[in-house]
Amino acid sequence: MAKVVIRYVEPFGATNVLVGTMPQIGATKRQQIGHILINAWPNDWSARYFSQNYVFKDPTITLVREGLESFFWNEDEVVGLRSGMRVMGEAKEFGLAEGFTMTLPSLGPEHVGFSIAGERLELSPENKKNLALVANFAVYRALRIRHTQQNSSVLKLTAREREVLQLAAEGWKERQIASRLGITDHAIDKYMRSCREKLGSRNTNHAIALALRKGLIS
Repeated sequence: MAKVVIRYVEPFGATNVLVGTMPQIGATKRQQIGHILINAWPNDWSARYFSQNYVFKDPTITLVREGLESFFWNEDEVVGLRSGMRVMGEAKEFGLAEGFTMTLPSLGPEHVGFSIAGERLELSPENKKNLALVANFAVYRALRIRHTQQNSSVLKLTAREREVLQLAAEGWKERQIASRLGITDHAIDKYMRSCREKLGSRNTNHAIALALRKGLIS
């Protein structure tokens, strides 16, 4: 998917593309990365970006959250946000001197940010209109792929993971579950973390809610 989008945007001067849903405030590095749908961003920049937790300082993220339809990175709405000056300045070191971002709908309540960038962009109003069509299609396909992958992962919950999650849903604490099943607290923690990751949940209560909704536990 990334290669297809890159081929389309190259005539506009774009060499990179990044598409993703918006992580919640306080999301861990792993959770932040899990929101990426299409990734053709410089690897070194991505490593610095996530290690410095820039997702919560990035003005493009802020503006996508606010629902701004589209914007170039050199517009007042972006450069006027002091918290983002460092982020955008460092991005130039990795070939992301100029960028353009669109805010698109997703299959859920959150917005999707669609960004292209390069050393120099040239996008006419007609180009932007056509890019919006391509972006919407790419986002739709990427979201469907992620949804399919998540459902596939859910089906791979082991019998033990379902058992642990079922007991947690019934109000048992992790230490009580460990005692009942005759295994260590560490093992229970491992099973619960695996359940949360496979279900794409924020915490144990969220994992239980998702499992109930999908009929994995009762």
